Amino acid sequence: MNIALFYQAKKTIEPKASYEVAVAENPRNRRVSEPGRKKRAVNRHTHFWAPGRSLRIAFLNGDQDFKDAVKAAANNWLPHINLTFDFIEGNEGDIRIQSEAGIYWSYIGTDALLDTDDPTMYLSPDQHMPEFFAANVMHEFGHALGAEHEHLHPEASIPWNKEAVYASWGVNADADENDPKRQAVDERYFNLLDASEVNHSTYDPLSIMHYEVRQHWTHGDVKIDLNLTLSEKDKAFMEKAYPYSTAENE
Repeated sequence: MNIALFYQAKKTIEPKASYEVAVAENPRNRRVSEPGRKKRAVNRHTHFWAPGRSLRIAFLNGDQDFKDAVKAAANNWLPHINLTFDFIEGNEGDIRIQSEAGIYWSYIGTDALLDTDDPTMYLSPDQHMPEFFAANVMHEFGHALGAEHEHLHPEASIPWNKEAVYASWGVNADADENDPKRQAVDERYFNLLDASEVNHSTYDPLSIMHYEVRQHWTHGDVKIDLNLTLSEKDKAFMEKAYPYSTAENE
C-alpha cells in the first residue's frame, strides 16, 4: 500500500500570508535554520510552531477507537519535540482532523493557521490495520510539525520508471506535460526540491516522510517499503526544530 491512498487537492497558499503567519507564530521561521532534514522554502522561511507551546488538536468527527489510535500514533513525536498535544473536541483547534475514508493529507506546519474553517488534516479510519494506520498518522503529523516529503530530497536519486508510476495512478500513456493527472503525479513523486532553496542533511530512505517505492516503479532492484517508525534522522530533525533550549541557536 502507498503511504497515502488518496490525496486532497492541493490548497492554494499565498506565499506572503504563509510567511507572515509563520513569523508571527515563531520568529525563527524568518530564516533557514541550521542543517537538518530538508524543508521547502517559501520566501525562504520555515513553518515551525513556537517551541514550548501546546498545540490544540481538534477531532471534527470519528469514533473513540479512531481517536485513541490517532493519539497513540501522534504521540510518538512527543519525546523529540518541545511541544505538547492537547486533543480536544469541537472545531477550535490549531489543527483540525477530519476522518474520511481513503484520504491522508495535512497542511505544512503553521500554514494550518491560514484556514480557520476547514479541516487542516485528513486521516482515513484504517485503525483495523494498526501498523499502516500508525505510519500514516506519524507521516501526516510530520507535515503538521513542518516537515516535507523525503523522497523529494534534492539528493534523492531514485531511478523512477515514470511510465509505470503513471500507469499505477491512471495517467494515460499519451498524456502530455499539461495533463492534470500527470502533473499531480509529477508533484508527488518526481519534482525534487531545489537544493538552493532548502536546508537539508543527507537523504534518508528510512524517514517516515518517505513514500513507499514499489520495485516495478523503478529501473533495477530499487525498492523502499513503507516505513513504519520514525527514523533517527526524523527524530534529530524535530529535536533541532523544537529544542528545549534555544540559547545555542541564538
